[in-house]
Amino acid sequence: MSSPSWTATLATSLGAQESGLKLVLGQLAGYPLLLLYRRHLANKDTNTQHLYFFLSGLLLAHWVIGEGVTHSLYSILATYIILLVSGGTLASVVASFVLNMTYLMAGYWYINTGEYDISWTMPQCVLCLRLIGLTWDVYDGARQKEDPTSLSKDQAKTALPTSPNILEMLSHSFFIGGYFVGPQFSLSKYRLFVSPQYQASLPASPVKFGLKRLAIGVCYMTAHMMGSAYLPELWPTTEQYTSTPFLLKMLLLPVWCKLILAKYLSIWLMAEGVCVVSGLAYTGLEDTPDGPRPDWTGCANVKLRRLESASKFGHYIEAFNINTNSWVMTYVYKRLRFLNNKYISQASALVFLAVWHGWHSGYYLTFFNEFIVVNFEREFSSIWSSSAKVLRWKEHPAYHTITAILGWSYVHIFLPHCFLPFPLLFASRYIPAYTSLLYTQYLFFLGWLVWGKLVRAWLMGENTTRKKAE
Repeated sequence: MSSPSWTATLATSLGAQESGLKLVLGQLAGYPLLLLYRRHLANKDTNTQHLYFFLSGLLLAHWVIGEGVTHSLYSILATYIILLVSGGTLASVVASFVLNMTYLMAGYWYINTGEYDISWTMPQCVLCLRLIGLTWDVYDGARQKEDPTSLSKDQAKTALPTSPNILEMLSHSFFIGGYFVGPQFSLSKYRLFVSPQYQASLPASPVKFGLKRLAIGVCYMTAHMMGSAYLPELWPTTEQYTSTPFLLKMLLLPVWCKLILAKYLSIWLMAEGVCVVSGLAYTGLEDTPDGPRPDWTGCANVKLRRLESASKFGHYIEAFNINTNSWVMTYVYKRLRFLNNKYISQASALVFLAVWHGWHSGYYLTFFNEFIVVNFEREFSSIWSSSAKVLRWKEHPAYHTITAILGWSYVHIFLPHCFLPFPLLFASRYIPAYTSLLYTQYLFFLGWLVWGKLVRAWLMGENTTRKKAE
């Protein structure tokens, strides 16, 4: 009988899964690899850099997810063939979309264990978007050649004048800063990054900022591990949760939700730090009171200040999983403009996100929750911003403080209710949990159709009075 590996022993001592520990260690390995790159390879020719990123990423991926890394290779090769045969055509975009989404969904189906597993499908979902986006960019490049005015500003920024070769695709896909959990970055940006003169063009070293993001990520990971010992991910399915008084549940649920989100924030911050250290995250100089300074946030997947101070769900959406949301906005939502219906475009984008996450009903309900919340906030904000009564309240010096506190409380009370199906996955888990909460979020957000009329009448009352007076 073979003895357990050192990673299994360490994971057991930490109370974690070995697959999770290997993911974190694999991501952390990106730091010495990129420091080595900056010191010895950054000024080498492009193909040498591509080869380094491909091989280093491939070896780390094999160590973290094992033989499953071959699925990444299959997808990259198949997409390369599509581009080789029909790149720059709408048919290539459709073929790439169908191929990569089908491969990902098949993977979800065949390895489904009913729990969150760190397997080859985790980097595959990142790669799926990257390859579909790449095919769109080649298509946009072909359109740009025919008519330079046919592209939007976003499309022109990522359009590719030439189709990539296989080494470029392998390097772009396996770059260790973005392989496991993202972020997404276009090949046009990556091509600039691997040019021999790129590092010399940077106005300062990004290493300090990158290590700072790593340190913040470690703090979030520590909070997740310590807090999960008391409020584990499946806490809403336990007898302890069921027996907890209603008001205490309402107070504990925001803490439980924060602890789960800390897991995502930590690994995204670690990945972002790798991209920053490499120099890939540089977006230019930003003006500050102290003069221009480098902006290293080009690969950020979270805006921490906005997230932690959010006073509406729109802030959370804006600050959480930025790169994925930006990708969906660019390649799904905005591509549906021809429908001339923002609700259909929004619903399509959310359905795509749900499908991309997997088969479990919890994903679909979570994004349905987002749909009703976003539309509630859109309608409420419209009333609030046009209310004469609110305009009068704004004159009070305490207005901004009070609304910030009320908004923050609103977000943190309802966020766990909307998020709850995501970690629980199955209806057999989240329906009993919702039942014990009396479906509070649906009474509030869907009930807006009824109680919203009263709010509108109250907030717009002074508007009506003024019009009559005039």
